[in-house]
Amino acid sequence: MSKVNSSMLDLYGLEVETHTRSLLNVLQTLDPSAPTESAVQTLIRAAGAIKGAARLVNVDIAAGIAHKLEQCFVALQDKKIAVSVPHIKLFVAAVSFLQDTGKMSAAQIEKPATKLAARLQDLLSQLDALLQTAVTAASIVAENVVVVTVSPPGNTIAFAATGNIDNVMLDLFRTELDHNLLALSEGLLALGENVSDGKLLESMMRASHSVKGAARLVGIDVVVKLAHAMEDCFVAAQEAKIKLSDDDIDVVLKCADILQAIALLTPAEHGGWLEANSHQVSALIHTLQAVKQGKHSTSNQLPPTTTKTPQQPKVTSTDSTAPEASPAQSVPAAPKHDAVVRVSATRINALMGLAGELSVSSNWIRSYSEDMRNLKKRHNDLIDTIDRLRNVLEERHLTDLESDLLISMQSRAENYRESLTTQLISLDEFDRRSSSLTSRMNHEIIASRMRPFRDATQGYKRMVRDISRSLNKKINLIIRGEDTQVDRDILEKIEAPINHMIRNAIDHGIEMPNVRIAAGKSEQGTITLEAKHSAGKLSITVADDGRGVDIEMLRQKVLNKNLVSKSMANNLSKTELLDFLFLPSFSTRDEVTEISGRGVGLDVVHSTLQELRGKLHSSTELGNGMRIQMELPLTLSVIRCLLVTVANEYYAFPLAAINSLIKVNKTEISVMEDKQYVTLNDKHVGLIHCAQILGMASDSDQEDIPVVVIGDWNNLYGIVVDELVGERNLALRPLHKRLGKVKDISAAALTNDGNPILIFDVDDLVQSVRTIVSDKDIIKVGKGRSQETQAKRVLVIDDSLTVREVEKKLLESRGYMVDIAVDGVDAWNTVRTGNYDLVITDVDMPRMNGIELVKLIKKDAALNKLPVMMVSYKDRAEDKQRGLDAGADFYLTKGSFHDETLLDAVRDLIGDALE
Repeated sequence: MSKVNSSMLDLYGLEVETHTRSLLNVLQTLDPSAPTESAVQTLIRAAGAIKGAARLVNVDIAAGIAHKLEQCFVALQDKKIAVSVPHIKLFVAAVSFLQDTGKMSAAQIEKPATKLAARLQDLLSQLDALLQTAVTAASIVAENVVVVTVSPPGNTIAFAATGNIDNVMLDLFRTELDHNLLALSEGLLALGENVSDGKLLESMMRASHSVKGAARLVGIDVVVKLAHAMEDCFVAAQEAKIKLSDDDIDVVLKCADILQAIALLTPAEHGGWLEANSHQVSALIHTLQAVKQGKHSTSNQLPPTTTKTPQQPKVTSTDSTAPEASPAQSVPAAPKHDAVVRVSATRINALMGLAGELSVSSNWIRSYSEDMRNLKKRHNDLIDTIDRLRNVLEERHLTDLESDLLISMQSRAENYRESLTTQLISLDEFDRRSSSLTSRMNHEIIASRMRPFRDATQGYKRMVRDISRSLNKKINLIIRGEDTQVDRDILEKIEAPINHMIRNAIDHGIEMPNVRIAAGKSEQGTITLEAKHSAGKLSITVADDGRGVDIEMLRQKVLNKNLVSKSMANNLSKTELLDFLFLPSFSTRDEVTEISGRGVGLDVVHSTLQELRGKLHSSTELGNGMRIQMELPLTLSVIRCLLVTVANEYYAFPLAAINSLIKVNKTEISVMEDKQYVTLNDKHVGLIHCAQILGMASDSDQEDIPVVVIGDWNNLYGIVVDELVGERNLALRPLHKRLGKVKDISAAALTNDGNPILIFDVDDLVQSVRTIVSDKDIIKVGKGRSQETQAKRVLVIDDSLTVREVEKKLLESRGYMVDIAVDGVDAWNTVRTGNYDLVITDVDMPRMNGIELVKLIKKDAALNKLPVMMVSYKDRAEDKQRGLDAGADFYLTKGSFHDETLLDAVRDLIGDALE
């Protein structure tokens, strides 16, 4: 009998207690004549779990009974046996025996008493007898195991395929595997610098042992064998029998990748994966066995893999905080009081919304308190009036009753004033406490969205090691600020940019060892990744001590790609030239490799920074490396915004997206080609009213016009608003998914008094401005509606040039403003971006006919009130009815209409042009 693992005996007892309780609950309600499928499945899972736990702790007397029970339950499920009430009593007796083993000491289990041994044999005999009643004994699968045999060089290794795995147990196994693989990977990377570090070897040996034990409990034999081979290598290294080389470490890292791949499989996928990859796993085990014997591996001994740049295992859950670090990790563990609670990101966002509502309610209290002060002031005025009245009446002769009533009224008014003062003080105190509590709660909820920077860096050291070895370079990655707290949304979005910057530094920046030595540097290059909070921003820097960027070579590269003229290229500063590195498809490489050369790496950095409203700074010195700094907001859930009003509604511009703010007097506005502009820093900035972009009307007629300047240095646009309210920190609320992408809007928020605010999507806003600027009909700013009346706009659609021009001239002769479209598709795109009072459309047109166009317009929530007139050569009653059924408001035939007919119809639908 094997020696019992005393250290795990208590855990075994808890496991047995849980599963035997489940077994008894089911057996007590089981119908022998018709057991349900779910009940039998529960019995099989519980018996299998006890069997696995017993084998892991070496409680052999329990493992045998649990195994027999599992066989009986499987046979019952397959209808190979029929059970009766006596059989159920037998099962209950066996479960009771298992319960007793969970309470025994190690000595009692290893040397069972005679009475206990006799009881064990009796139960085993009765269970065997029940199994013999099966129709075909051979059909009962003893262990629910399939053996896969492979024959790589050396001895044959057989892997038992995974049987039925409880999903709960599998999730626990994955969690355990994630923690231990992190410890293994980080330990192996650190071991490359000090192969004799006893503490690292000890932590990795324990991690391998834990993986082996967890896999054995779940029943994943291939992981058991692979982890055992890894453990043997670490033990041999601990005992100084071997010294692990870089190639040996590559082999163990490859094993960690295999384990990570297995962890992602579902129970149904294990069989197929094992059949496809058993040769590869067997080859790795043989290589590890050779390493254990002191035979160093070489790179060409590694089995082929499809993963070019293996990544470290990392947590991909949507929890609000990172999982707890394994005790074996080399990274600093979280303090014990920082217990991890798994909360979904959706729930955190919901809490933020509720906190915002609570903040609004809290501010309402302040407003109510102000109303109470006004009431107190009016009450004081009332008391003063009573005092004056008493002074006037005292000059007269009052009766005793009149005098008493006057005194009573004055006394009661004084008492009410004191009561009102007391209540007002209490309300102020409550307001202060409520405001403080709301502020603290908002702060804590925002903090709960934060995760340590470490969560985004787990795979980078492995990546640097693998790529540098493939390029025959020696590179050390230094990571600083791993405990810096980063918003979870930002953390997820910056992983790819950091990855590209590091790969760029490896391939472009760090030189070959012989080149570095010739330049007076150490043969090992250094890449530094640092995260920190600075001036209210998150700063992430990637710096290397490599060759740097040759500015003049870069200038020539820009010129060769025809990105700028020669004169402009000569005037570009170093900073401006470095910005070209972040353009799409721009690369300083002439050839394409697996690492770089396609010009997509740093472009990802630039596009991500734009999305996150961040800034990018780069600097370089030839021969001394390059430094790229990303400056990001601390959180995406709360942003600093400029609050404005447009047509008496609140809107907000993200502060990071604003170029500048100016106030322009009407006299400073110039006009060129019927478009207004102002001059700012020697640049012409076109003006457009925000109300026109939003499809609204503004009555503002100010002398000094507030303007928000947006866009880049090459194209600036001045957005005219009604009022600049001021800066605010706004808690973002994403728009409902059912709304889809709302044009020009990115999110919503609430003001302190509960008013809704729409937050502009500035990139979208710039596109809308460009669309409107290309149109001739731009509403002039600086003019109120009383000064300028806009004519009604009509969209005419016809594929015939003649018909279009006739209709256009007729309508313009009566003062209507007319736009034209050549077919239904052109019209559909036009009508959604313009602001029209009427649509006049032909029926028969290419790409999209008039019937289809009308149906689209009438189904659109924003356009369904727009009047539509159909004009066609078809004059049959059924053709007219077809047009009206589609939603047209009027149907006119071309063959019969004359000038006044069309104009009368238009007037009936929308009125005169200047009404």
